[in-house]
Amino acid sequence: MLTLSSEHPAIRSLRHSLPPLLVALALAACNGADSPLEPPDGSTAPTSEPLATAGEAVGPDFMLAPAPGRIVFQSYRSGSGDIYRMDPLGTTLVRLTTSVDEERVPAWSYDNKRIALVRPRLDANNTKHDDIYIINADGSGGHWARSVPSPWHLGDPSWSPDGLRLLVTVTVSYTWYVGWMDLATGQIGLFNGGGFNYPGLKASYDRSGQKIVYVGSGSKTVEQINADGTGHKVLVSSTYVSRPAYSPDGKKVAYSRLISTGDEELFVKNLVDGTNRRMTWSAKDDNSPTWSPDGSRIAFTSRRSGLLQIWTMNAATGGSLTQITHTANAELYPQWSH
Repeated sequence: MLTLSSEHPAIRSLRHSLPPLLVALALAACNGADSPLEPPDGSTAPTSEPLATAGEAVGPDFMLAPAPGRIVFQSYRSGSGDIYRMDPLGTTLVRLTTSVDEERVPAWSYDNKRIALVRPRLDANNTKHDDIYIINADGSGGHWARSVPSPWHLGDPSWSPDGLRLLVTVTVSYTWYVGWMDLATGQIGLFNGGGFNYPGLKASYDRSGQKIVYVGSGSKTVEQINADGTGHKVLVSSTYVSRPAYSPDGKKVAYSRLISTGDEELFVKNLVDGTNRRMTWSAKDDNSPTWSPDGSRIAFTSRRSGLLQIWTMNAATGGSLTQITHTANAELYPQWSH
């Protein structure tokens, strides 16, 4: 049995004594990396960002043919971090959480009936740790994923397609690991390949439940393993990457990549032919991509309008950019339903 400890890296940096892991730690050999910054297909920046393809309009006043599904996201419009739900055009807004504590990083179950999120929780020693909380799609039925609090932080929840497990980020001795939680028992473990655990974070399954993509050690790689921990490979290498997400057909992975200080952009890696396409060309951060259920659009967080807001774009071209939230508060971590 492993002794684990974890923390959520994106929001805060908590440094304290953590129990040791009882298994040796190392990464499997890496292969298949891309070049650091430029797409290997040689694409270069257009003279202006491709706002739309021929015949398409752009902007909040243009009512796109709605993509299917709903989007949940974290918002500060109520003063503290809460989870909201909206349709893909940014309307039919519903506030799902009202806790005084910050709630963040929501994730849909594959049947679209439940949402997992990160919420602080006091442990037996009255110390606050990030933990996983689950609500119904309408915000009702809130409960902790585990019946008892953990002595470590758990972050970045993502559902298995069968709804039996969550992928979670677990930290051991200041290192993030790709972990899992059994929802029936509350057991937590680390993915293991060749006797070693995988340093990484922000993991998610493909729709088949057979593959897992995640950010590797140091946030410099997008990596992939099989659901049983075998078959490790590096898909992308760069100076910084974040939040990879499989397309609904499992043939592509969207992710953000650091281009320069203060400028993350979105890319899509084609897992069939190996090409890597840059999708956004703004001068501000674009990150946290998530695919519509039919694969036609990608929602993401962007600073291009000033504060962090939610946008969508054509998943094939990067065109038809549409801002779907318009507030004076940060909106982030969108997750499209399945």
